[in-house]
Amino acid sequence: MRVKLTTVNGTLLLLNLGLIGVVAYLVSHRPGPAASAAAGRGIELPLAAARTTQVVVRGVAPRILTVTNEFQWGQLESEDYREYVARLRSIGCPEQTLRDIIIADLDKLLAPRMSAIYGRRADLQYWHSEEEELANDRDHAEWGRRERELDREKREIIMELLGVDVVRERMKLKGYQDYYERRLGFLPEGKRTGVRQVLERFDGREKALAARRQEGGGWSEKDRLEWQDLRAEKQQALAELLSPGEQQLYELWMSPSANAVRYAFYGMDATEEEFRTVYDLRKTFDEQWDPDQLRWEDTTQLEQWSEAKRTLDRQIREALGEARYREYRRGEDPDWHRLNAVVTRHGLPRGLSAQAYDLQQMYRDTRAMVENDPGLDAAQRDAALREIAAQSQRAIGDILGDAAYGDFRNGGSAGSWVR
Repeated sequence: MRVKLTTVNGTLLLLNLGLIGVVAYLVSHRPGPAASAAAGRGIELPLAAARTTQVVVRGVAPRILTVTNEFQWGQLESEDYREYVARLRSIGCPEQTLRDIIIADLDKLLAPRMSAIYGRRADLQYWHSEEEELANDRDHAEWGRRERELDREKREIIMELLGVDVVRERMKLKGYQDYYERRLGFLPEGKRTGVRQVLERFDGREKALAARRQEGGGWSEKDRLEWQDLRAEKQQALAELLSPGEQQLYELWMSPSANAVRYAFYGMDATEEEFRTVYDLRKTFDEQWDPDQLRWEDTTQLEQWSEAKRTLDRQIREALGEARYREYRRGEDPDWHRLNAVVTRHGLPRGLSAQAYDLQQMYRDTRAMVENDPGLDAAQRDAALREIAAQSQRAIGDILGDAAYGDFRNGGSAGSWVR
């Protein structure tokens, strides 16, 4: 019995060794996946130096297998980026991987030009005052201009090679959605990229004009005309990209009028109907009274604007109702936004911001009554106002606590009513 089992086991062993030999032979003669992909495209891949592998199967004559379908990365690289992209695609490189490779390679290629913008020392020593010199002796606006110029060049190259926007591609890889991406999501991919490029193209010019306005304490007539022409040019560029329906949605997402309404609706959990109603009223007002074109030194024009603003407020009150209108007016006040930020930063209950704001309104109303009371002389009025301010400061401090109150009180223009 033992002899028969031994004979059977020996026979099975010989059969298994034979099958192993056949499989090894088939594997050695099967083309690799890269070679198959290339063959399917009619492309002959250059081969690296052959690697020799010896596979020995007992019971079968030894056989040397030569693997010749190995290639190296250097065989794909090319000084011509178009050829480089074509070679990567020819071997079935996934499109996302291809984008990652080209963008990273281009970043590396242009890195010396980006570094050269700032004029840093190549041999920085500990006795050099480089940071202060760079901060004070260099034109940072020129740095920004040159950075944007290089970024624009890089984006144009990537767009030509891959048909994608490098800025959006980088944000997608990091899981980011910036201001533009979130608000232009209603547009198809191609149009979204085009609109972003238009907005960014005009952004530098708009910032330059705004800086000129701030430095000069206002605009000259030439500046006003330049701003008007710039906005018209921007609107025309957008109109060439967007359909009328898309243009309307763009205005709802991106226009100054829509942004002003969203700011005022802070914390209201507004409905679409409420937003559209107030937006239509605000848009009509802004078209007639463009704040960028108003001459605030013109008292006649200022009075006309004030009357139009009172009319707008009355229309919004009628549309929203008294309770919602009070919330809307609160949202227009920077102090309301600031109070909520302070409450959040100090980990306080959310309801405290509303309590503090209501106290602010009471303080303002009382102050107005005192200021307009004809029965008080100047000394009495000043004393009453000081007492009101002191009581308000103590009450706000009790609501927010010392740390949060100090934060709010010292927070720039917001919170000035408690100082």
